[in-house]
Amino acid sequence: MSARPGRPSPICEDCGAEVWWAWGLQGKVWTPLVPERYRLEGGPGLYEVWRDQHGGLLCKYRAPGTRGDMDQSWRGTHHNTVCGHWRDEVTAGLVREVAAAIPAINDRELLALGHRLRELGDQISAQIRRRAMEADADENE
Repeated sequence: MSARPGRPSPICEDCGAEVWWAWGLQGKVWTPLVPERYRLEGGPGLYEVWRDQHGGLLCKYRAPGTRGDMDQSWRGTHHNTVCGHWRDEVTAGLVREVAAAIPAINDRELLALGHRLRELGDQISAQIRRRAMEADADENE
């Protein structure tokens, strides 16, 4: 059985934020988490997080709404959800990958891709509208 690699720095190299590192049981890698505990049911986050016998953190991916099975566990969210550098890098990379694939995609696949991208655009627009409405409601209070 091989030993775990050393835990990374508790500070994100990209954005400088504090990070909790949990050993991911599925991928056998250190997983950077936002340093907050969320409710196991109904809370944000895709990880069930708990302490091991030595006080370190362990985590396991859980689909939204799925109840974890560990005692005294909580939900955790990946640091990438709040790390602005990561979001910019990943979204730009996705756009480059899709643009590079377009010439190789057949007509049926292009139509399906266009449909998915329109749905994604609708989700983005809905998010922007919701945030603007929430900001207006906060200003009017």
